[in-house]
Amino acid sequence: MSDINTTETIVDSYDFNYDPLASRNRYFREKIEKIARDLTIAPSFYKEVLRSLLAELQLYYVDSQGKKTDVKLHHGRQERVIAKKFQENNIVLPYSTVYQASILEDPDKRRSRSVLQFSKRWNEETQRAERVVSYPDIPVKVQYTYSLWCKYVSDIDQLSEQLRIKFNPHKHLNIKDTAVLKSYLVDETDISVTAVGDKEDRLVQKNFSIEVQGYLPSPKFLITNSGKITEINSEFVIVNC
Repeated sequence: MSDINTTETIVDSYDFNYDPLASRNRYFREKIEKIARDLTIAPSFYKEVLRSLLAELQLYYVDSQGKKTDVKLHHGRQERVIAKKFQENNIVLPYSTVYQASILEDPDKRRSRSVLQFSKRWNEETQRAERVVSYPDIPVKVQYTYSLWCKYVSDIDQLSEQLRIKFNPHKHLNIKDTAVLKSYLVDETDISVTAVGDKEDRLVQKNFSIEVQGYLPSPKFLITNSGKITEINSEFVIVNC
């Protein structure tokens, strides 16, 4: 585990000798709430999830001459992206886009906010394990729409098969300082244009729904101890997530 970088510190003293576990947790919650009111952080969870997913959606196709070609991937809503490409007259098929469609909380995995999570982190600088406290991470389902455009059915079949293999039965996404996320291919829809004008090219199009399941990290607070447990001095230090 890398060094723990800090951005804010609050020092306080508290005697845990006479208090049971419930009182100790109440003390921690009060201090966390006090720090969180003035806490300024730049969350990057969804950005990192998208970045990891984009890396997994790099597909290729093999043409009739056996030539392997990477499929271009663009982040954005498919209608706007493809319309712009047609206006510029520089679209090369096959082509793909992906965008975040929705974010849902997962009620089946939700935990009460009153529950505190205690864990340990290894500090390389001090070569010591340090205690960390936080509220439970938030279980979420992040849904993405991945779209493919091709000129030929054989191309889109080839790419669809490749995508299915990647997500069989699911795909792991690795995010820094976060438990491994699982992504699933949950739906596939053919929205090809079957009737076109004489001067228009036929487009074969499919939309795929991808769901990423994981936990949105809550801010973490480091507890460093000095003295005996009966007269403990605790520092709450913001840990960059």
